Amino acid sequence: MSEIEAARAIHEAFAKRIVEDAWEEHRRSSHVQSQIEGTTLRLPDLSEDAADRRSRTGRDLLARIGRLDVARLPVQLALSLRLAAFLARIWSREAQWYWTVIDPMGVGFFGMFLPTAYCGGFLLAGIRSQLAEFRFNESGDLDRYLGLVTDYGRLIDQIDLRTRGQAERGMRVPRAQVRQSRTLLAALRDSCSSSLRVAPERLHGLSSARFTRELTERIRTFVEPAFDRALATLSDDYLREAPGAVGLGQFSDGDSIYAELVKLHTTMDLTVEQVHARGLERIADIEESMRAIRIELGFKGLASDFLSRLNADTRWRASTIEGVRAVFQRYIDRLTPHFPRCFHSVPTAPYSIEPLPEALEASMTFGFYDVPRPARPSGLYLFNSRNLTRHALFTIGALTYHELMPGHHLHLCSQGENESLHPLHRFSFVNAYNEGWAEYAATLAGEIGMYEEPEERYGRLVMDAFLSSRLVVDTGMNALGWSLERARTYMRAHSGMSEAEVLSETLRYSCDLPGQALAYKLGDVEILAMRERRRAAQASCFDLRDFHADVLANGALPLPDLGWYMEQVSSASPATANT
Repeated sequence: MSEIEAARAIHEAFAKRIVEDAWEEHRRSSHVQSQIEGTTLRLPDLSEDAADRRSRTGRDLLARIGRLDVARLPVQLALSLRLAAFLARIWSREAQWYWTVIDPMGVGFFGMFLPTAYCGGFLLAGIRSQLAEFRFNESGDLDRYLGLVTDYGRLIDQIDLRTRGQAERGMRVPRAQVRQSRTLLAALRDSCSSSLRVAPERLHGLSSARFTRELTERIRTFVEPAFDRALATLSDDYLREAPGAVGLGQFSDGDSIYAELVKLHTTMDLTVEQVHARGLERIADIEESMRAIRIELGFKGLASDFLSRLNADTRWRASTIEGVRAVFQRYIDRLTPHFPRCFHSVPTAPYSIEPLPEALEASMTFGFYDVPRPARPSGLYLFNSRNLTRHALFTIGALTYHELMPGHHLHLCSQGENESLHPLHRFSFVNAYNEGWAEYAATLAGEIGMYEEPEERYGRLVMDAFLSSRLVVDTGMNALGWSLERARTYMRAHSGMSEAEVLSETLRYSCDLPGQALAYKLGDVEILAMRERRRAAQASCFDLRDFHADVLANGALPLPDLGWYMEQVSSASPATANT
């Protein structure tokens, strides 16, 4: 081996070690752990000490990456190093940001306050789901489950401790969110006994009498009192001192942190003002397309009156859970024969649709997709049955293609099932890619004719307007001085959402996950731009299926890194690109 070859081998070995160390940190996340193991083995640590440790790890990884020349590395290794650097930057900020925003899931979703639906509520609901799938195979599993239930109480106390610590530092949950937080915590508290208990048939013959008594005692001693303490913190005295204003910008360092969250969630170097302007431009274009469909249908009234007509049309309504399921299934069946036109293969994992847990119905607008796990080897979309059985469903086509196929389910299962990928890629989560791909999928569905009726095309535009309005109101409330009511007025006028959805969504952006909602449309637009660049470069040789294979080949990536990878392989087949 020559000196040059030896130096290259050392350089690559150093890079591989960094990727392995990044993976060791990433796999500590409870979100990743549940996907690997299929069950919860360790609950997350939301303490300041844990944030300090992750920050030190992130800074160390970034320093080591800074000593490498990424241009000298093979494409695949360079891509993994780029992903490691993205994750390390997230970890490196956790200690500095701890009392302002926190990432409870370990996936870069920084929330201001833990007692909110999409921050702590989403975390606790996920843990409950995993505990419901806990497998009892041997006697030791009984003690492990009891330990997890006890630790669940510790987790609630950490949520409460941070809430009180924030108040001591002058950062309180805004008044409009406090009541919803109380409702959320009370619902989780009231249901914890039933949700944490274990039916005898799950124990597969293991001795259950002592276990059942001990489990009941631990719920009574550790879990329910922890919820009571968290609820007591959000007392009437707390409410009286809570701010009337919303948004991250009102708090110390809020403006600078939000500017960084914009870059984190979009993975692009965009300013608040640029994102806000893009939202306004998109809304104007969407509303012109909506007007054209109203004219096509012979409707000459106001847009709000047209929505009222659609909401009253029985063709677009379902009053039962099974009826809502049937509407989702209609769009699934419609896509199936057209899928091979766009993709080379389908995931192995099936998928299904189930109602959202009742405790989350008051706080979540639509629902969320949950990935397959060993204990439940199918993807699952959990929908808000309370909302969807009360409102028109002409937007469900767009929601189906975003959440299931060819959206989240296709991406996340293709990623998880690809055992040739390094686990850092198999279990990666990058908001701009995850949500950008899902929105791209909903756009693609329209391009191949899945919205057959004018009302369905209008529904897709309503979803587009809803997601685009986030670019305006998220930046408005968190950085540009918008009040909650100003944001709600804007969404009422431009998003097409019902009043309940406007109320819950504006709290999500301004009190829960600032910046997270920016990823959807900006990611969609960026992936579409990559496709058109590929189409222009390849002309008659362009193959849509090959483009999609390349986008999905490495799992979730920051969009600039995906763009870099697409340029590297633009003239190669997907199979060649990953050898």
